[in-house]
Amino acid sequence: MERAAASLGGLARLALPLAASTGLGFFMHYVNRTVLSWYSPDALAAALPAGMLAWAFQGLFIVSCGYLGVFAAQHLAAGERREAGAMVWPMFVLSGIGLALSFILIPLRHQLAAVFGTEGAVERDLAELLGWYLAEVGPLAAASGIAGFCGGIGRTTRVLTMSIGGALVCIVLNRWLVLGGFGLPALGVTGAGIASLATAVAMLLGWLVWLFAPLQRAELETWAARNLDMARLRRFLSFAVPRGGTEILEMVAFVAFTAVLTRLGTDALSASNLAFNTYLLLMVPVVGFSQGISIAVGHAMGAARPDLARQVVRSAFILVGPYMALVALAFVLVPRLLLLPAHHGDAILWERQMVLAEPVMWFLAAAMPFEMMHWIWRSTVQGAGDTRWPLLMLVGVALVVLAGPAWLLLPYMEPGLGGLRICYGLFIVYVVGIALAMYLRYARGPWPTMSVRH
Repeated sequence: MERAAASLGGLARLALPLAASTGLGFFMHYVNRTVLSWYSPDALAAALPAGMLAWAFQGLFIVSCGYLGVFAAQHLAAGERREAGAMVWPMFVLSGIGLALSFILIPLRHQLAAVFGTEGAVERDLAELLGWYLAEVGPLAAASGIAGFCGGIGRTTRVLTMSIGGALVCIVLNRWLVLGGFGLPALGVTGAGIASLATAVAMLLGWLVWLFAPLQRAELETWAARNLDMARLRRFLSFAVPRGGTEILEMVAFVAFTAVLTRLGTDALSASNLAFNTYLLLMVPVVGFSQGISIAVGHAMGAARPDLARQVVRSAFILVGPYMALVALAFVLVPRLLLLPAHHGDAILWERQMVLAEPVMWFLAAAMPFEMMHWIWRSTVQGAGDTRWPLLMLVGVALVVLAGPAWLLLPYMEPGLGGLRICYGLFIVYVVGIALAMYLRYARGPWPTMSVRH
């Protein structure tokens, strides 16, 4: 299995469903923000900051739990099927911790929202949406863990099928609850929050049915191997939490960066949200593909074949490169076409926003090739078990190159386009920096001798 996963066809079969699944996951947030843009400009301006602030907490648990896929891949490749099933339970402990902590943070949502310094109406919407996003941490983390497990044992088509179902639920609920209909008034940001939480709960219920179905219970002993073994829990947390910690600490830097953008005016913030929202939507297949890379590398490392892990990297560049080139070209040539789905009906306001959003799209296009490189090399070393060094390097680069300089230069930024150019110029420098850091770790790091199995 590990040899097949390293080939072009094998990696495509393993990773493309995960790429599509991750794309659908972010598509749910894209739908959420797009429908909010139809509701009001204030709701749109609040959407991305709320999502980023929530992810600064969610990411630790969702990504850490999703790292279960690497454990499953390495144990399965080593012939340790029962141990693969047993590792599900430390993941449930971590997702339960996330659920408990979320209920502590929800009452603090207004104080957390104030960090952005947005205008009154935007700040109220931001806090409301943030509360709902925090409430979904537990269900999202557990669903992410089971989906990672499913991908780790090679059943990535199932992951895609579940994601399609979740996306359909999300679309229907957002359209109905945000804008109203069938006797229900428009609920705006509250409706978007309810829709997001309901989708997360529905996804978790579906995954639990799959995980404890007779096939998984027989083949991988997902129920019989249930445990609260402290040694297993410590092993899981020692690798998984640094993987998730990378997301939360890097996102803290991005929250600080976004807080600078909020001070450039509502039009500039909305334009930045539109462009960056589109960037995230089209970049997430690469992020999802990187999960497949980590799993393929996990299979190679479980079989003690680091040479096959390097073949995975070569295959990944061949498969992802053309997609990334096409997307970057579209950002340069047809930026307005890509942004059109978020059109809110106000032609004058839309034109004001487009004047600001188009240059941001060009900056983002320049960052895309380096973003792709970073994800491929990063997911390779993390698939082997090297999760601590990327944590330190990514956070350091984000603070030193992106967030710190943005705040230092804030007094010299003009509201509108001038400030946006400075901010996204820094963003390009940041992406180039992390791509270089990940390459050096891949080329010279200790990952070929690492494992999560011990």
